[in-house]
Amino acid sequence: MPRREFLYDICGWETRCIINGYRKRDKLKHQLMAECAYAAIYTMRDPKGKTVADLFPQIFDDDDENEAPPLTDEDAADLQALIDAENANIKSETQQ
Repeated sequence: MPRREFLYDICGWETRCIINGYRKRDKLKHQLMAECAYAAIYTMRDPKGKTVADLFPQIFDDDDENEAPPLTDEDAADLQALIDAENANIKSETQQ
């Protein structure tokens, strides 16, 4: 996806869906890496009754539980104003 389209042309809810999709796509890979790390810990020393989910809780958390509340229109307008101001500052700095 082109950078401009991602940053300016799509809505916030579409952006969140895309980012969540990328996270869910890599979830199995991260779980497998956690299993390998746990296996290394298990062979080197006693894990003291801990499981993989105890050692790496962020990997096994459900993404739907941690989803941020949606932005209000007022918050979105404030963020857009901040982005516009920063872009104007960067443009004026580069022209000097």
